[in-house]
Amino acid sequence: MKTKETTSKELVSVSEKALLSLVASKLKDRVLFPQKIAEAKKYLLGATLIKS
Repeated sequence: MKTKETTSKELVSVSEKALLSLVASKLKDRVLFPQKIAEAKKYLLGATLIKS
């Protein structure tokens, strides 16, 4: 049984720089990994600074 494959044309041409800029603006001020940040904060609460 063969599946039908369709290929679509490019709808819009966007440069890589413009695409990265758009993604960066959408992700600005967002926390992408809240669980990892919470774990890091917990770890840093127990950390002490060593002056050399």
